[in-house]
Parts: sequence; C-alpha cells; structure tokens
Amino acid sequence: MKRYGLRSVLVLLASLLAACSSSFDQQWKDAGLGKGHATRWDGQWTSGKNVYANGVFHHGRLRCVLVEQPDRSLEAHFRANWLIFSGNFDTALQPVLAGPRRRNVRKYEGTHDLPAVYGGTYHYRATIEGDRFLTHYSSSYDVGTFDLHREKMCKDCFPPHAEH
Repeated sequence: MKRYGLRSVLVLLASLLAACSSSFDQQWKDAGLGKGHATRWDGQWTSGKNVYANGVFHHGRLRCVLVEQPDRSLEAHFRANWLIFSGNFDTALQPVLAGPRRRNVRKYEGTHDLPAVYGGTYHYRATIEGDRFLTHYSSSYDVGTFDLHREKMCKDCFPPHAEH
C-alpha cells in the first residue's frame, strides 16, 4: 500500500473512532422522532485531494445530527463511513454574522483538532440553505466537502396503538 494510502486509512480511523456509536444511534433516533431541537441530515463526504487506486476521490456516507444551542451555535454530531469502517466525531459550528444575509441561508464556521499526524486542525465552513447542509473542510492533510440533506421527522414510523 502506498504511504499516502496507509496514512489516509489511519487518519480516517482515528477521527472516526473518536466516539461510541450507540450514542450517535440514540441521537439519530431521537432527532427522527422530533425530540429536542435536533435535526437529522444524510448524505456523503468527498475528499478533494485523496484518491483511490482507480482515480476516484475518497468518499462515503455521512450522517449528522445538528442541535441548535441557545447562543445560535450548532453542535454537530457526525457518523462517517469509509470502505468498511465507520465512526463518529463531534464539532461545534459558530454562526458567521459578517457579510450580506440571504433569506433562509445560515452560515457557520468551526474547527476540530486532531494530532498533527492526522492532519492537525480541520477547518469547516458550512452553509445551510433550506434542506441542504453543505460544508467545505480543510486541513494540512485533506480538503473536501460534506453534502447533506435534511431527513424528515419520522413520527409516522411508529404508528400509535390501536384505539379501542
């Protein structure tokens, strides 16, 4: 395996295995049922720098639970998949108030610190417009995007008990 390929695997494993999956699964379920101020987002992440042997950029499924905080920041809880691996990571996204504002468009920035061997600090620039959540990320190791769409609440997934 080429050096950058091995490093890529290590970076993803370290960042993805940062949290327990059962916690994310519960957050995902609760957000789908409309509990709290959380919303669910589903889509994919795509590297803009690292490629597989066939020339396709690294990518995988990405889910996120966003929880709006009283100060208008967002707690972002991510579950990422890559090949046969999956893992979680969390980051805080702060609202960006500078520049012209457009209706139904919210912008955020955030960072996530990893050891230097895994790319160091990852920087995020996120835009939420309607039901789309697009994030550009960069670090010393990689650049890329998260492209997610809002999942609808799932109140009808569990039908109420039959009335007598």
